[in-house]
Amino acid sequence: MTPHSPSSIFVLRNNDLGDVLVTTPLLSGLRLAFPNAKVSIGVGKWARTLLENNPDLDEIVACNAPWHNKQNCNFPANSPKTFLNGLWYVLFSRESRFITKSRHSHGIDVLGSRQGSWLLKRARIHHRFGVNGYAGGEEWCEACVDFREDRNVAKAGLAFLELLGAKAEIEPRPRIFLRDAERLEAESRWGERKEKSKRIILAPGGGFSEKCWGDENFSRLLQIFLEETNHKIAIIGSHEDKKRIQANAPLSTPIRIEDFCGKFSLRQSAALVAQSDFVLSNSSLPMHLAGAFGIPSVTVLGEWYDSAQLHQRQWGYPEGLVLGKEASSGIPNLFEPEDVFHIYKKHAKENNSLSL
Repeated sequence: MTPHSPSSIFVLRNNDLGDVLVTTPLLSGLRLAFPNAKVSIGVGKWARTLLENNPDLDEIVACNAPWHNKQNCNFPANSPKTFLNGLWYVLFSRESRFITKSRHSHGIDVLGSRQGSWLLKRARIHHRFGVNGYAGGEEWCEACVDFREDRNVAKAGLAFLELLGAKAEIEPRPRIFLRDAERLEAESRWGERKEKSKRIILAPGGGFSEKCWGDENFSRLLQIFLEETNHKIAIIGSHEDKKRIQANAPLSTPIRIEDFCGKFSLRQSAALVAQSDFVLSNSSLPMHLAGAFGIPSVTVLGEWYDSAQLHQRQWGYPEGLVLGKEASSGIPNLFEPEDVFHIYKKHAKENNSLSL
């Protein structure tokens, strides 16, 4: 067995939703390069449905590992608690034992964490690949992708193909494989198209508050859409996002607004995005769903982010636009809802998704 002839490949991506989705180009590359190999991915239960119906996968493995995700990592990445919780998971958890029993020949820790390299070592995976220079991921790995802050995350994932000796031309665009029934349901939810009326997705959620543009901003933007257009608007997100919308949004014309927060699953929300004309969001899963389907989008960053340009290079898409501050240049994040609406109109026209 050589590093370049895998029989069974385990891909570790126990991270957040967007992280998992941008790993799908790598899965397509592995399937194309090694059609006879078994391809498995380890993800948290929160992300499993995003990978359903994916022809590039043979197995989705439960990997609710307590590091580098917002769902079950309750302490900072470098804290002693995270270290001990991760060590316990690797040595004693049922999920770790299952991965070990699967006897994979090759393992890829896409994030490149110290704990991830431990897990691959504990699973007795002989050929292990990680990331050098990020979070200790070079430990116990025979070869690594070098971490570069300004590198597109999907392209960085595809770099693992070269380490395995594969040559595959794969577009670094996320993939989510919707079923016909899911698409039909979304189409029926949107309803009949009216002349010059577009389908707009608003997604106000996105993790902790400093990462987000803000509830009041999204509420005002929603009001502007109601005043200035006849577009139909679907609001997507979690139960928590629903509470925020109820508290802030002017839902006075429900015939043009559909609030799906807390009502739709991830896949149902993805199908809504696939049938939409434009997406406005924080830096969160809907931005990546828009990228998956080639839907034009505007992403507005919160104060936590120092550079919109860097974020565009790391996570952006050709038809997507990222707005935010540039700390190194002293450019503040002063985007008001009126500004974002005008930017939306210009960007939509440039992408042929808006008829005025």
